[in-house]
Amino acid sequence: MPVLTKDALERLTRAIFERAGAPADLADRVAQVLVENNLAGHDSHGVLRIPEYIRSIHDGEIVPAARPVVISETDTTALVTGNWALGQVTGAFAADLAIAKAKQHKVAAVSVVQAAHTGRLAAFTDRAARQGVVMFMAIGTVDRPMTAPYGGAAAVLGTNPIAFSIPNPGGAPVTLDIATSAIAAGKVKVAKARHELLPPDVICDRDGKPSRDPSAFLDGGFLLPFGGHKGYALAVIAELLSGPLAGADAFPGVTKRSGIFIFAVEATVFRPFEEYAKAMAATLDRIKSVPPAPGFEEVLVPGEPEHRARQQRLEAGIRLPADTWGALSDVAGTLGVDMKGFPVLPD
Repeated sequence: MPVLTKDALERLTRAIFERAGAPADLADRVAQVLVENNLAGHDSHGVLRIPEYIRSIHDGEIVPAARPVVISETDTTALVTGNWALGQVTGAFAADLAIAKAKQHKVAAVSVVQAAHTGRLAAFTDRAARQGVVMFMAIGTVDRPMTAPYGGAAAVLGTNPIAFSIPNPGGAPVTLDIATSAIAAGKVKVAKARHELLPPDVICDRDGKPSRDPSAFLDGGFLLPFGGHKGYALAVIAELLSGPLAGADAFPGVTKRSGIFIFAVEATVFRPFEEYAKAMAATLDRIKSVPPAPGFEEVLVPGEPEHRARQQRLEAGIRLPADTWGALSDVAGTLGVDMKGFPVLPD
């Protein structure tokens, strides 16, 4: 597998998106988010997505030079249009707006319409938690269904991810970021790139038969909800928050792809910082002090695996499957980006 440093992979990503029409600052924002996802161990939402985004630019679904803007707002709320900008740009813009409002007014609610694919939500909720703001985000995909409802035999929902990040003064933010489908679509793509089978009971093929072959989903199959009726119920909540509530259906355009709902709360809204920090540390220590079960080395809290992956990959570099590297090379070549400027580390 090719191995690249964070800096080299960010420079390559910036170069590709600049050649695809993005201004330097927007290309830089996308590069930061995508590579951060790779660092966190979520290759499914990292640079693997670049060829997909470039195709969307060519198809007119993403406008690389577009910028999100506020349509209307109050002290504690805002309605934002992404203007079909690159999704990572829109996600960061909306999150920063919610952070600023929450820090000034203690709470904020932001909806986003006309949004392209944003990828991993924790890239934005973590951003809030590191600034002392609790953040919740939900996305519902309304025109490219890929997940069946519980008890259903056809796709009607997206992967409908939800994410929470909570500030942790004693360490990395506590973060939950999950697809409400049994597996994220991006992880199916990673499995295909690595020539691996999927776990059982996460996808069906186009005929509704269970399969472990990633190609069965990519060739017209569908995902199943995680946890049966529980994951399905969460998917419906994400759909309603980011659709009817956020207003995504009222703003069609290039596609009716996604709406986003964000809720943010300043972490010390109910108590002084010192008390919050002390209570947070005590609660996390109580959880982590539980003896590990057989087969486990320790109890982790949400967000710890990503934090550790980030530290490891910053030191050792980011490994990319050969198929992913090949796809990036093809895209770069098409856009006239010289790959010689982005050295690969010894494996």
